[in-house]
Amino acid sequence: MDTTPETQSKSQSQSGGGGGSHRLPPGREDWWSEDATATLIEAWGDRYVHLSRGNLRQNDWKEVADAVNSRHGNGRPKTDVQCKNRIDTLKKKYKILVLLREARFPNRPLEDEDLCPDPREGSSCRELARAILKLGEVYERIESAKQGMMIELEKQRMEAAKEIELQRMNMLMDMQMELEKSKLGKRRAAASGKKL
Repeated sequence: MDTTPETQSKSQSQSGGGGGSHRLPPGREDWWSEDATATLIEAWGDRYVHLSRGNLRQNDWKEVADAVNSRHGNGRPKTDVQCKNRIDTLKKKYKILVLLREARFPNRPLEDEDLCPDPREGSSCRELARAILKLGEVYERIESAKQGMMIELEKQRMEAAKEIELQRMNMLMDMQMELEKSKLGKRRAAASGKKL
């Protein structure tokens, strides 16, 4: 059996040894720790806001993956596709939780206990709940900013329409005055022609 350092590290990673702080559950190559999820949400939120609430491009997703891997790269590095899929999954979970929560208690805000009702699940569940809540807060801020931008755009559109209508009315009035002057000039010319 070959015992080079390369094969030793390979066998350690396959058997779960090697001292890594996060062991993957069996059969899950895309497993996310709570810390990695929190870092992902933070990196995604910063870029999402920076892009004026637009969709992230592939380069942006690669930057998000790099941010996650730089802090939590001791396991398998995350790809841009895994990061995008994780954010999509968290968004879906958050929307479902909000809908379920609103159906049960329409006037109470969403809290950690709503996301992790069993206290025996411990800190990992609380961490995940906080990460989901943070995603929700970022998402709500983004949506409210988007709504503010839409209101501002509508105000600008109404101002522009008002300005265009004012210019149109001024042009019509100028044309009407020119027409009246022209008619008056023709009448005077016709009247002076009769006098001769």
